[in-house]
Amino acid sequence: MPAAARLSRSFVLAAVIVAACDSSPPASPAYEPDPSPGFPTEPEPSLLPEPPPSGGPASFQPSFGATVSRTHAPPALGGASLVLSSGGNIAYATDPDRDRVVIVDLVTKKARSVALRAGDEPGRIVTDGPNRVHVVLDRRGAIATIDTTSATVVARRAVCPAPLGIARDASTLYVACTGGEIVSMPTQPTGSPSVLARVDRDLRDIVIAGDSLLVSRLRSAEVLRVRRSDGAFVSRAVRPPPGPISERTEPFVAWRMVPSGSGGAVVVHQMARASEVNVEAPSGYAGFGPCGGSVETTITRFEPNGPTGDLDAVPHSLIGAAVAPVDIARSPTGRYWAVVAAGNGHTAALPQVQIVALGPAEACVFQGPRFHPKGKAAGQAVAVAFRPDDSVVVLSREPAELHLQTVGELSSPDGDWQTIPLGGETREDTGHAIFHSNTGGNIACVSCHPGGADDGRVWKLSSGARRTQTLQGTLQGTAPYHWSGDVPAIATFATDVFAKRMAGPNLDETQTKALDHWLVRIPAPVVSPPTDTAARSRGEALFASAAVGCSGCHSGAKLTNNESVDVGTGGTFQVPSLLGLALRAPYLHDGRAATLLDRFSAVGGGEEHGHTSDLTTAQLNDLVTYLESL
Repeated sequence: MPAAARLSRSFVLAAVIVAACDSSPPASPAYEPDPSPGFPTEPEPSLLPEPPPSGGPASFQPSFGATVSRTHAPPALGGASLVLSSGGNIAYATDPDRDRVVIVDLVTKKARSVALRAGDEPGRIVTDGPNRVHVVLDRRGAIATIDTTSATVVARRAVCPAPLGIARDASTLYVACTGGEIVSMPTQPTGSPSVLARVDRDLRDIVIAGDSLLVSRLRSAEVLRVRRSDGAFVSRAVRPPPGPISERTEPFVAWRMVPSGSGGAVVVHQMARASEVNVEAPSGYAGFGPCGGSVETTITRFEPNGPTGDLDAVPHSLIGAAVAPVDIARSPTGRYWAVVAAGNGHTAALPQVQIVALGPAEACVFQGPRFHPKGKAAGQAVAVAFRPDDSVVVLSREPAELHLQTVGELSSPDGDWQTIPLGGETREDTGHAIFHSNTGGNIACVSCHPGGADDGRVWKLSSGARRTQTLQGTLQGTAPYHWSGDVPAIATFATDVFAKRMAGPNLDETQTKALDHWLVRIPAPVVSPPTDTAARSRGEALFASAAVGCSGCHSGAKLTNNESVDVGTGGTFQVPSLLGLALRAPYLHDGRAATLLDRFSAVGGGEEHGHTSDLTTAQLNDLVTYLESL
């Protein structure tokens, strides 16, 4: 295909960026929509622009408006959900910003709000017939059942400490929990839950697939298959690596999993660069084509293989410039998939919702811009659904609105949209916006810190292999930051990381303070308690004992003394907080310990890293049980 032809249609973003890097960039970038949504185009490498010396093209950097910080910080993105009634005329949306569920009649354009308790943070939602929905309360360990006729909560049932995913069949709800529990409970509000299975931690979404349950894991982007009848683990799968090892990328952060329509599930997740990332080079973390940066977005389909019980992972196209892909939806006809890129919510030139078809894995698809309602500024898209006629419904958070796309406008980026206000006070927060925004280099802070936590990866940085550190409940009062302690304050992140490495705009003092204000209030994770409480107590006593020596460095509310110490693991590193440790494998600065028990082997530094060599296997297991409860 001639280069000029390759430059047209879905890869037009590269041309826009080249123009934006010129001395006289266009006032507003133009896009040429592809008449066949999702048509894969293989980019021509020679057409990719070179990264600018510092920062991305100004038209692709976010704009944050007037700086504001909320007393009650809005939660990290990823929880808001949107489902429609079977006829497609009633929408049910969760609003974790305002702790409510909104019921919207898409015909009359009327919205009703169901208030929940402060701090519930409603997340995934499923319908249950014409008059009932069930909602996961992410921070309250419960499922709320709502009568949609009266718009009232009729039951709140405790299910597990940190529920996230939910699925329903005719009579049973299945809930996936961060702690590894898979819980089943009757759909009837009076029914009690029971633990069906305990599998790997860090579960996210759950899908019913025949006689199986498919459960995604957030950080690793794996999908586990479990039998519905008895909870027995069957198999696991992950997207296979592409290409030769020098060009390899690796799957991580499974933002959303939904039914595939063919008996399996589809996951929208990220791919991470496996080669070295130069932390000294300007824009070292960034990428300026639709695909090809340190972090990319893709879709993988997982289908159960009946004869073997295995899961077949089928890779599909990369979705260009889809930063923070918090949601995905399948059209009823199966022709289209909609992907929400919430990270583009503060960049008018980039699409927030892309409508694509599942193309070959090596393709880079860019379909945009989408979700630009005429005559008004669009809010930040956080969830999407299709109506029976394949038209799209988009939920935005700032402002809180539903946007309905006109039938037949899928091939038009700026087709007619109808907007339904959902009401409620604004929850816009500049620190929150900065953390979740595409910097202009197709990466955001949240790309590697989903939910404010960590991505579970060991990155090959030019400064050495480094395990991403969590931000959940660990920043306040624990400076300096980074494993090497080279970041004296959060303000340094704004300059050295956000602007320099990530190609973001330079933040002014008020914006930097807003970022600091939001980051230090990210709550610690909710961790499932151990089943063996006696083992936890014994482990706590070992941890606190002077003979073992753990609490000498891991002390205080954050379980760190904030010092840099050489514990025999290859250098001097900051003492990390131990909060949420069970969710943070692999361990140590370079991930050399696959499990907490491995940490107490020779790879963990030996006697320089606590006096544990004389502990018995039983004592080490008790110590691990305690650490996993923190």
